[in-house]
Amino acid sequence: MRRTSFAVLALSLAIATAATSAQGPGATAVETEYLPGTVRDPAIPSLRATLGFATGERITTHRDVERQLAALDAASDRVHVERYGTSVEGRALWLAFVSAPANLAKLDATRAAMQRLADPRGLAEAEAEQLLAETRAFTWFACSVHGDEISPTDAALWLAWHLASARDDALVDRILAETIVVIDPLQNPDGRERFVFGAEQTRGRWASAEPAAAERDQPWPAGRFNHALFDMNRDWFALTQPETRARVKAFLRHWPVVFVDAHEMGTNSSYYFGPPAEPLNPEITPAQLDWLLRYGRNNAAWFDRAGLDYFTREVFDSFYPGYGEGWPTFHGSIGMTFEESSVRGLIAWREDDTTKPYVESVRRQVFAFLGTAETTARARREALQRFLQDRRGAIAEGERGTTREFVLLPGRDPGRARELARLLAYQGIEVDELIEATLHGSVRAHGGAGEAIARELPKGSFVVRLDQPAKRLAWVLLARHQDMKPEFLAEQIAKERRREDTEMYDVSAWSLPLTFGVDCVETGAVTTGAVRRVDGATLEDPPLEPARFANVAPAKLAYVLPSNRAASLRALAELLRAGVRVHVAGEPFRIGERRFERGSLIVKTAENAADVPALVLALDAALELEALPCDSSWVDEGAHFGSNDVKWVKPPRIAIAWDRPTATTSAGAARWLLEWRCGYPATNVRTERLRSADLARFDVIVLPDGGSYGDVLGKSGAERLAAWVRAGGTLITMGGGATRWLTHADVGLLASEAEKRRKAPPAASARSDAPGEAKAAADPGSQPDQKPDEKPTVDEKPATDQAKPFDYERAIQPEHEDPAATPGALLRVVLDPQGFPAFGQGEFVDVLSTEREVFLPVKLDLGRNVGVFAKRDALLQSGFAWDHKLDQLAQKAWLVHQPHGKGHVVAFAEDPTTRGFCRATERLLLNAVFFGPAF
Repeated sequence: MRRTSFAVLALSLAIATAATSAQGPGATAVETEYLPGTVRDPAIPSLRATLGFATGERITTHRDVERQLAALDAASDRVHVERYGTSVEGRALWLAFVSAPANLAKLDATRAAMQRLADPRGLAEAEAEQLLAETRAFTWFACSVHGDEISPTDAALWLAWHLASARDDALVDRILAETIVVIDPLQNPDGRERFVFGAEQTRGRWASAEPAAAERDQPWPAGRFNHALFDMNRDWFALTQPETRARVKAFLRHWPVVFVDAHEMGTNSSYYFGPPAEPLNPEITPAQLDWLLRYGRNNAAWFDRAGLDYFTREVFDSFYPGYGEGWPTFHGSIGMTFEESSVRGLIAWREDDTTKPYVESVRRQVFAFLGTAETTARARREALQRFLQDRRGAIAEGERGTTREFVLLPGRDPGRARELARLLAYQGIEVDELIEATLHGSVRAHGGAGEAIARELPKGSFVVRLDQPAKRLAWVLLARHQDMKPEFLAEQIAKERRREDTEMYDVSAWSLPLTFGVDCVETGAVTTGAVRRVDGATLEDPPLEPARFANVAPAKLAYVLPSNRAASLRALAELLRAGVRVHVAGEPFRIGERRFERGSLIVKTAENAADVPALVLALDAALELEALPCDSSWVDEGAHFGSNDVKWVKPPRIAIAWDRPTATTSAGAARWLLEWRCGYPATNVRTERLRSADLARFDVIVLPDGGSYGDVLGKSGAERLAAWVRAGGTLITMGGGATRWLTHADVGLLASEAEKRRKAPPAASARSDAPGEAKAAADPGSQPDQKPDEKPTVDEKPATDQAKPFDYERAIQPEHEDPAATPGALLRVVLDPQGFPAFGQGEFVDVLSTEREVFLPVKLDLGRNVGVFAKRDALLQSGFAWDHKLDQLAQKAWLVHQPHGKGHVVAFAEDPTTRGFCRATERLLLNAVFFGPAF
């Protein structure tokens, strides 16, 4: 769009000061043309004109993207560029709007019109008809959320140039007239820079097609994830990352009718576009499925004309709401995933003995983009009508459903309920807070079990009514369970029994009340009590303002911060960073009518600086801790402040194992939890350096989930860590390979064992009530009809072979195999409140289970089983899990504390930080980090 703006000037300066040419051997003198015969406006700069290399000849960097967007913005009145966010490392996130100049001139009016369609309550039919007739539809392409999936970004730049430069092109004119194409060319600039840097540094004079070439063999942590090492294609509702938060706000400002999330997959595949595979989330509407088919058929036509292979309805499902296609779908868009077979460089050899150049990967993305844009443009009004009907239909479903509301109760931790309410509000779900207690006549348990009863909903409860346009997203995030088709589940069970790969692409459970540890109920009628709307503008905590409390008289003796508030650990981190001395209670106590659980924090006035009370009061106000100021040391019941059960919290010096063999996202989540969410520093130490580094400089070492630690640390590393633990260190393992390594005989730091998969029981036909036969069935080596020294002759079959038929199914099972991985179910773990890792959490926690490992509990004389999987009938709380795995997991260890000398090992069976939305289990890791050195 020809105009002068701060953004354009800044980007133009970047162009002027940048190197004008980056071409290498074989670079062409003209831009890549994917649509030969197209008439181009030479005034619109191609990538070749701006950067000195044609599309597909090199992999663009973030700066390249910015330069090309600036060039198009400056040269074309069909292009308008806006910044919508910033990455963790400070790189700008951009949107390019491409449309007819008249449409771009009314961009704000179009945004307002889409807001009205997105919330159609009170929308008269005449106004609706006018909006449908006049509003241009947003078609959105979001590219390369995984930084090493490179072709979508370059395809997006080519698409923007094509739409801006093509002249006398009927399809382009139709797209520009009927729609506004929104291009997010690079969702993950930090990950892409990491990938491109590695590829450029290792590439020779000519690109190599070899699979083992260093240019595509990415070192840890690779380029897939953002700076924080989060998979942002799983983050859409968890909203842990600034990039995702900015993207959600941008979406809610525009409400696109179709949202494409463009990816890459394995080199030897072809191209995927929708319709998606099973399982499909039941909240996807029939109209959305029809449109997925409609888009798919037109994309197929583009590929057929070019003679390109593709597939649909395989591999990539639409069940989990954290995907880049899933979250928009539940808000009423047509969400779609595109997957191109990746070159992961400039050229790649394929198993069919062909080579594929990068320029071809870009071409396939371009054709899928154009096919999608064409479908919307040729049915703009119909696409808007479907979107309006979707939002109206969501309201109607909420009005007539048996569940009218979800209510988040303040429970033992009102702050965590508020945190969840704000998370929902941020993503466009209406949430109201009860400002007074209200008697409700129809309340059921979460999940709808049992009869509805009358009960009081306390003040501070958060009500999510379902008669709202965001009903489907609210339901998907808050409902206890999402159903899969019975026939699909039956097929997966059969596949798993045959040890075949199943089609469980991702987790099967994520119910946020369970992962947050927030009590939730459902109502059968709308709550009538007075409410106020929850502000969804930000997810940040209010700023600390100690100056507000500078003149408040301090408590004479101490302040007590209750441990049932999870935010007390955020307060602890702030206090420790400020040099405040803090103590933690290892036993419960009571002061007057207030009861405090284990893990409550005590800040004594006398041993801290004069300004500390103001900081404590500021934290109390910002985090809603309900701290108790104490003018007396008298405790009415339980541990006194001077008791040996009250320990000084030593500010822990924390190391996180980094690099091989850690799982990238596990290491990233541990660091993110400590540094960003909790606000406490940690040091990343490459795992192999633990063999030689001065471990005495650390109080806590965290080993994230991962592969074989033994391969990296070796015997010497294990011995050094064991000696460090005995000298007083706290070693924490975050599940899977890390915890399994502790159990190895040559490590000996965890007196547990990772079980092998149990064999299936004998077939029913082999069982009998006869004593002799029952014994034979249980022990095939025992033959009760034989005399002790008698052996059967060669021609004579043992009696047991005649009595017991051959059990084929049991015979073909592997002798030694690990248990099957759990497909992301929420399982209940019962906690021992006396163990410091469980302080403040209550009697149980629901954990996201995805691992294979099953660990035996430790003996009483060797350690404490702080968390144990519940008994079989209470184990599965949400999602799907194999029956045989549940049978084996019941009452096995999930969280173990084992002392060694002056130190501890705290071992998790599974990663408690998975994906950043398991707030309840995150608390247990923070307990271990902060309280391990104290106890």
